[in-house]
Amino acid sequence: MTYKPLIATSLLIAMTTSAQAADLGEINVTANRTEASTSTSPHTVTIIERKVIEQSHAENVVELLKGQPGIVVSDSSGIGAKAQVDLGGFGESAASNSVVLVDGRRINSPDLSGTDWTQIPVDQIERIEIMHSGGSVLYGQGAVGGVINIITRIPEDGGNISVEGGSFATVGSRVRAGATTGKIRMEGNFSGLKSDGYRKNSKIERYDGGLRGEIDLSEAATLYFSGNHHIDRTGLPGPLTQAQMQANRKQSLTPANYANATDDFINAGVMADIGAVHIDLPASYRKRDNNAVYGAFTMNGKLNTLSLRPKFDFEQAIAGITSHLVGGSDIERTTGTFGGIKSRRNTAGYYGFATLSDADGRFAISGGYRGENSRDQLMQGGNSSISNHKGVYDIGLTATLGGFHLGINHSTSVRMPLVDERFDWFTGNWNQALRMQTGKHVGISGRYGNDHSYAELTFSRAELTDEIFFNPLTFANENYNARTRHDVMMLSGRWDAGQLLKFGGNITRNHASFRGGIYAGKVIPAVARMRAGADWTADWSKQVQSILKLTYVGPSYLISDQANARPQLPAYLLVDTVLNFSLKNMELFVRVDNLTNKQYSSYGVTSAFAGDNYYPAAGIGVRAGASYHF
Repeated sequence: MTYKPLIATSLLIAMTTSAQAADLGEINVTANRTEASTSTSPHTVTIIERKVIEQSHAENVVELLKGQPGIVVSDSSGIGAKAQVDLGGFGESAASNSVVLVDGRRINSPDLSGTDWTQIPVDQIERIEIMHSGGSVLYGQGAVGGVINIITRIPEDGGNISVEGGSFATVGSRVRAGATTGKIRMEGNFSGLKSDGYRKNSKIERYDGGLRGEIDLSEAATLYFSGNHHIDRTGLPGPLTQAQMQANRKQSLTPANYANATDDFINAGVMADIGAVHIDLPASYRKRDNNAVYGAFTMNGKLNTLSLRPKFDFEQAIAGITSHLVGGSDIERTTGTFGGIKSRRNTAGYYGFATLSDADGRFAISGGYRGENSRDQLMQGGNSSISNHKGVYDIGLTATLGGFHLGINHSTSVRMPLVDERFDWFTGNWNQALRMQTGKHVGISGRYGNDHSYAELTFSRAELTDEIFFNPLTFANENYNARTRHDVMMLSGRWDAGQLLKFGGNITRNHASFRGGIYAGKVIPAVARMRAGADWTADWSKQVQSILKLTYVGPSYLISDQANARPQLPAYLLVDTVLNFSLKNMELFVRVDNLTNKQYSSYGVTSAFAGDNYYPAAGIGVRAGASYHF
């Protein structure tokens, strides 16, 4: 395989465009699971800062992730609630091969329902860190394609009130207010949204209310806590054939189908400094109830999760060598009903990760190990159980000379089968034949930058054994009987040439393939080989700003087309734009999504019984709003 055409094109774009990503030496918390300089991590980390989040006026996290390096967003509902974020090129199983965190708290579901992206209000987010490639040592099973860590805002004085409205009868509002009194910091928020959606039966209605706080117990210890209540109801418009889309792409053949959910969590902990050791002792509880109605069939789900995540980190410099050690455990117990299956999952992971660097952080080596344990217990039909254990490791090397940064990494990963993947619907018991998915990863990245520009090129390869995939011949999730490979090459860059010329761009080439077996040489379905993003930000004055954003996603095979025999899902190019106006404590905005009214589908599936089916994405949409800061 050759990447020469890609490299030539990417370098040209990198010289003339930019992206919002971490600068050399910038602090992130995801790569090492503690605050550390990007320059000492061999992993590539993309950071979406608070300023970018606020200027985008994105309605949900999915809109923020669209167009980021290495990410493809597909949406079967057109409203973001059922969106799938593919990090690393895993297609249909993307949600099972990445880990999503909110302040370090895992929000992946233990079943095939994936992540509900609407439960995370955008106005609560301080930044989003995206770590590319394997991260199982620090984040446990499922961190195969990478990790998305959503970090919420620290409570502060003041707040804001915002309202908005737009296409598809969309109306929304947000309120956030905070206060600090020396040792105590508190902040509360409320947000709501209603929209009819682009298609028939694609309505969404959601509400969120939350509270966060910090209390300084002493100069060396802080108590923190947060909680949120989320409710939503969404229509399920279902798929259409090509002929049905041509007749009316807004129609729905399932006008009575819908889903609703209630999702609550409480998170609390204590951080303390004891000499050179920093200790963090968080605990959280989550309760989620969700129901989906498909005609005469109803699926109910309940989730109760208790997690403990004690962690320590230690840093010390001796004889010009700085050593940084991070260690801890992730202990989680989840009980509930998943797809009608009453079960319990207990997981426990214990990890340690060390980094050694010179005093200036120019050279660093790192390494870590994790033991991951899981036990799934079926709480019906005999209470059978399955236990799994796997050890994984991660080693890396970095060098930073002037404006150049080089990172090399090798790691292993593991993904445990999800609860409803394990269940055998024919026997009513666990499927003992379903094995853990394991992987070996290598990555290399090079980055050169200065105060006004940078270019970064990253290559990673994941060789997986027993990759879990949906077999359209048996209608079950199984282990593939040969190895699979996921190659990802990303190039991103930025160029800040002045107030009117701030450019960003990235190109990702992704080749995911079956290396043997009956599909040897075939491409894994639902993985676009090429995708790109670009943006131009212009500050016309202190009061007026414009943002133009382009997102390109290449063609991909339909879900369940492992044989690569059906027509591909066509490529598409999206154009989005935002106009921001600032007037003292007031801000006004106008956002236009899909400016060219491109008719496309980001999600499609084929089957021997129903043929090829597509989920039409939204056409042009306009939103406008105002906010007042106090």
